[in-house]
Amino acid sequence: MSKSPIPRPTGLAMLIAGSAVDSTSGLFSRLITADGFTTASGRGFFAFLLLTLVLIWRDRDRTLRSLLGIGLGGIAFVLLNASGMVMNMLSLKFTAVANFFMIFATAPFVAALAGRIVLGEKLDLATLLAALAGFAGIAIMMVSGASSGGLIGDLLALACVLTYAAIVMVVRRNPHLDMLPVLALTVLTSGLIALHFASFGGLPGHDWAILVLFGFFQLAVGNLLIFAAVSRIPAAQSGLLGILNAGFAPVWVFLFLGEVPPMATLIGGSVVLGSAAAH
Repeated sequence: MSKSPIPRPTGLAMLIAGSAVDSTSGLFSRLITADGFTTASGRGFFAFLLLTLVLIWRDRDRTLRSLLGIGLGGIAFVLLNASGMVMNMLSLKFTAVANFFMIFATAPFVAALAGRIVLGEKLDLATLLAALAGFAGIAIMMVSGASSGGLIGDLLALACVLTYAAIVMVVRRNPHLDMLPVLALTVLTSGLIALHFASFGGLPGHDWAILVLFGFFQLAVGNLLIFAAVSRIPAAQSGLLGILNAGFAPVWVFLFLGEVPPMATLIGGSVVLGSAAAH
């Protein structure tokens, strides 16, 4: 995507807007009656349609070249992120929306630890302490999840965190990735991964409408805003994404559906968000 200079406050505003859009995944997952694989597949295909149209508008007759020229780094990004998107959808079907986003708020810490192990990057004491506090918050939520039947969803959320850390390593190794074709192929791959287990037969019109909105709005527009923003703001500010998502997501499901997070989620989530905000 083009990285034309824009004011930093505009980049931060784009990040906030992108987070508000991206965090609606929990709401859409509750509004649709289809299972997790069907939802992940359908939204991936609809997101691919919109992102491909944007790519054609941008690259014209070079569109196919852009899609085929993402390189090994782009392929690694596609496979990791597509897998994460499917796990994200399944997690939201098995646990509270707040649980998923509170757990995912620790992703920057895990990425920092991975950077130390894989890339030899410096890990300061403040980051390490914040990570330990964040993991303590996750433990509180998972203990509750084990007793309430949401442990599978919590474990899938943790898998998404680990996948995110791997994606960050790929991006740091390949800083010049053209994110628009990479994102288009990512959402297409997520749709294909889930397709084998999906069941579109007899899907009601209501679910088809939700899938269109889910793919176009949450997955395509949300990712476009986020990746346009993070390329134009300091890395420290891009770490706000997890905190913003964890703040927005429970609000959407509470306002529209009245879903209230479990007490353990509020306690553990407060620890996670507090450590992330302090860091």
